[in-house]
Amino acid sequence: YSLTEEDVLVRNMILINGRRDDLILDRMFSAQYDFKRSAFKLLKLDGAWLRERHTNQMPLTYGVFKIDSKKGVSSSDHNPFFALQETEASERFGDTYGFNLIYSGSFEALIEVSPHDLTRVVHGINSFDFKWRLKPNERFITPESISTYSPHGLAGMRDNLHRFTNQRIIKDSRERPILYNNWEATYFAFNTRKILKLARAAKRLGAECFCLDDGWFGARDDDSRSLGDWTEHPKKLKHGLPKLARKINRIGLKFGLWVEPEMVNEDSDLYRKHPEWAIRHPASEPARGRRQLMLDLSNDAVIDYLYDTLSALFERVGVDYVKWDMNRNLSDVYSQTRPAVEQGKLAHLYVLGLYRLLGRLKSRFPKLLFESCASGGNRFDLGLHYYMSQAWTSDNTDAYARLTIQRGTALAYPLSCISNHINDDVAHQTLRQVPLESRYNVAAFGVLGLELDTTALSLFQKRVIRDQLKHYKVYRKLFQQGRLYDLSETDADQRLLVVNDTLDQAVLGLFQGVLKPNPSYQHVRLVGLDPEKTYRITARKQAANLKTFGNLIRHALPIRLKAHGTLFNALAARYRFYEPDYTVTATGEHLMGKGLKLPYRFTGSGYHEDLRITPDFGSKLYMIEEVSHG
Repeated sequence: YSLTEEDVLVRNMILINGRRDDLILDRMFSAQYDFKRSAFKLLKLDGAWLRERHTNQMPLTYGVFKIDSKKGVSSSDHNPFFALQETEASERFGDTYGFNLIYSGSFEALIEVSPHDLTRVVHGINSFDFKWRLKPNERFITPESISTYSPHGLAGMRDNLHRFTNQRIIKDSRERPILYNNWEATYFAFNTRKILKLARAAKRLGAECFCLDDGWFGARDDDSRSLGDWTEHPKKLKHGLPKLARKINRIGLKFGLWVEPEMVNEDSDLYRKHPEWAIRHPASEPARGRRQLMLDLSNDAVIDYLYDTLSALFERVGVDYVKWDMNRNLSDVYSQTRPAVEQGKLAHLYVLGLYRLLGRLKSRFPKLLFESCASGGNRFDLGLHYYMSQAWTSDNTDAYARLTIQRGTALAYPLSCISNHINDDVAHQTLRQVPLESRYNVAAFGVLGLELDTTALSLFQKRVIRDQLKHYKVYRKLFQQGRLYDLSETDADQRLLVVNDTLDQAVLGLFQGVLKPNPSYQHVRLVGLDPEKTYRITARKQAANLKTFGNLIRHALPIRLKAHGTLFNALAARYRFYEPDYTVTATGEHLMGKGLKLPYRFTGSGYHEDLRITPDFGSKLYMIEEVSHG
């Protein structure tokens, strides 16, 4: 048992075999929690690839309810985090208990309500396909389970968990750089010339680090080959990674690299040399997730090979950032180098081997910034965050869909580790078109990046993104380290508020889905401010594209334009249409009591200066800063 200053209780179990013969361990949880009541509702984070960690809520009733993963990873299906709230509790009121597991493998949580209205929670490694043989005097140590309590609803629970993760797990308060990642701009089709063009354009927009994604190694022209062969692709990178990295550095960007070290393609030099290193049964045909197999990280030889190979690569190239990917789940769970009696240990040994590898790399490269990725958010957990300061939240870069993912993720994990990118005009995963300003407004809540073709942007897009990145740099610490409150009322009216520790700066984000005709007036009651302070609230200056208005543009501009004509299209590619400034001054007491009254949204009566322009998937950011009386 450990109790931290963040009001988080940390528990785990240690079993020592004091017998003279072997002990077979079939199941061992990390912690058990008992409550003398049953009037709870359960909140959990469920999903799948591209829709990870959506918040689901259900009342508890008699019987046993299970949340688990059998995939060898914490999984995007069900996150190890969950919460129990008294039935009338809400965002800011009522008894709330939060639970999580510092572990990256298959897990299991059981919540039981007995006929006597008692509630029991157990949490730990999944007992499915688990069998651990302990020899005399050997010990087995379970992962740590954490729990927290707050009488102040989800907000109090969230705050405890965020502070705990930042202080005890991540322990890295560095401001995260604005990343440019080339994946959605190029996929596998790139060469040195294309990469440098993208990097120069990204630098002009304000990016600070360039990450070269999948396709740079071996004969990697698609996802069927070369995983495991961590040497440069001879046609794409004729002059090698070190020279490319130096050129990227001269442009003014740090250099980052994508790797997927835990995997191997059968069409690779590594597999041809060491087929026994792959997890598969030699007598059967394996499942091939993303046309690849997993390396056996229970094997010390594999750990040593990966450590030596990656260390040499990082040092030779001069890498500042690593995107560590993992694109399939564990299956065919069989180690070709272990006896039959030890096969039940493989899934857990895999996780311990991963931690051992990451620990060695972190010790050798203490300044290297690691980002965890697993087909997006398939392994978003506290175990990985101990080694990797941030995580790619989802492969879904559609800002409207992403907002739900980020809100769910932030129930348990702080903004400092939630990595988000501004995507292209058309989302690659949904074909949805979200306004460029909304793409920034969503991505800004956490660690910001870019995921688009910087060489194909219009002048309008370049100017808007440049302004966005300048804004983020001014308020970066607030977006990454601030205290988050979720003030959302419905999925069609989502509201996020972040307040800094000294209560003199905050940001309010308003996000809508499909615009409702003749919408109601909006008053937003803020929280977390100092009632004695006076604040100035200013709308972030946002630009609308002329195409948003169609023929209505003739009523908003002093010149008459034909919608979609040559002149109209030329202006739309260049001209930024700004709304009038919005500034309000009020005390914290007023903002938390009466609330912030916002301008009316466009409702079909023509444009005038007292309206907000919020089309479908529109959004606004309001910066809240203490007024200095000096």
